[in-house]
Amino acid sequence: MNECCSAVIFTHHVRNINEKQRNQLDTGLFLSFVFSLAILSESITAYCKQQGRTAEVKAKAPPFLPRKQEEVSRSAWRATLVVHLQMKIRKIINRIPPRNLALKNLSDNLRQARTQAATSRSKEHCSLHNEKFKLFCQEDQQLVCVICRDSQKHKKHNCIPINEAAAENRDILKVQLMHLTTKLGAFKTVKLNYDKMANHIKLQAQRTENTIKEEFQTLYQFLRAEEATRIDAVRKEAALKSETMDVRIVNLSAEISSLTDKITTIKGAMVTDDFSFMKALKSTTEQSHCNLPEPVTPSGALIDEAKHLGNMLFTVWKKMKKMIQFSPVTLDPNTSGHVLTLSKQLTCSTERNWDQQLPVNPERQGDSVVLGYESFNSGKYTWDVEIKGCFVVGVTTQIKQQTTPTIWGICLHGNPGPVLEFPTETRIDYKAENILRKKIRVQLNYDRGLLSFFDLDRNTSIHRIEHKFTEAVFPYFHGSLKILPAEVSLCIRQLR
Repeated sequence: MNECCSAVIFTHHVRNINEKQRNQLDTGLFLSFVFSLAILSESITAYCKQQGRTAEVKAKAPPFLPRKQEEVSRSAWRATLVVHLQMKIRKIINRIPPRNLALKNLSDNLRQARTQAATSRSKEHCSLHNEKFKLFCQEDQQLVCVICRDSQKHKKHNCIPINEAAAENRDILKVQLMHLTTKLGAFKTVKLNYDKMANHIKLQAQRTENTIKEEFQTLYQFLRAEEATRIDAVRKEAALKSETMDVRIVNLSAEISSLTDKITTIKGAMVTDDFSFMKALKSTTEQSHCNLPEPVTPSGALIDEAKHLGNMLFTVWKKMKKMIQFSPVTLDPNTSGHVLTLSKQLTCSTERNWDQQLPVNPERQGDSVVLGYESFNSGKYTWDVEIKGCFVVGVTTQIKQQTTPTIWGICLHGNPGPVLEFPTETRIDYKAENILRKKIRVQLNYDRGLLSFFDLDRNTSIHRIEHKFTEAVFPYFHGSLKILPAEVSLCIRQLR
């Protein structure tokens, strides 16, 4: 019976090993575990013998014990046996050797390689005829076997050997690969330019912010100085008129005191007896005479508030004309060439001998070219330019995709050299030395289609271009130059 009990326990533990645990354990580990369970069954038999608890003993309970006590005794024995079994199982599991992961990985790789080889062999053969693929159908663009070529589906199709098809398609892909490589290079170039533009945007923002702060700081300083000047004028006027009024108050107070004393004396003499009154009548009568003039309130004694506050902001704004200049043309930094440097006020361009590494954007027309910010599409416009050396001055159309902008103007390529019409290079009958480092006025009559150039120093005409403009034009400049400020006039018109 002890052997039977051990066998039952052994079988029970073997069955409790599920499929997942068997997969995790390799064959050697599993056999070791089974062998350990066999040892465990022998230990159980020995334990039963030590306890003197055989199957017959358990079956035959003492007759004098009640049935309930017999069941309690059996339960206690079973609990003791379970605890003993758990301790033995823990010891056996701890003796199981560690898994050989290297051997397991090698086995898995070998199994995977065999599976892939079988799959590859199946892919190289036709699934319909189990023949190896040797041909390529150009119409259906698929691999076929010899039997497929003769079938009804591919009978009229052009089938060529796989090696010829592979060579032909490799050549096609090489061309496409070259196009892709070229496009990739173009994309990378554009991305680098985008990165440069992103950094330039940050630089522009910081530079613009600093310029705004500087310009407003100039205004603040002017306004603070104007405020201090006006407050100082008010305080000086207040001090002067207060001092004058204080003097008048002191003098008038002295006269009031003198009159008060005379009145008191006369009143005292009038209440004396007749003899004393008549005796002092002469002196009393003299005191009753007053030669003081009547006090007069002077005009202009108060502060002239209207002078200080009347049209104050307008007067300050009028003064600001001396420090604020108006430029008829503002240079656009986004159109400035790589060798041009613009002033903070965007009214002056200077050519440099070094490249500023500016981003490439569609608005730029040349390394030494800069355009005006505002376009003109109607009306009359005038701007004066001070040139410095070789130059091009005129107007141009806006750059559009796949189109070259049209330019109208005059140019000078060298000194000495003739003045030419740009871009036709037509010679103009005007001496170049009269223009170098001089001032040129540009007048545009858009509606009449007339572009005129004048020498401001000599007040003479240089050239005129007639053209019917059909689209907006921008002021065009090439080289080092300065936009001269326009004269600002203030006109006050009376309402009728």
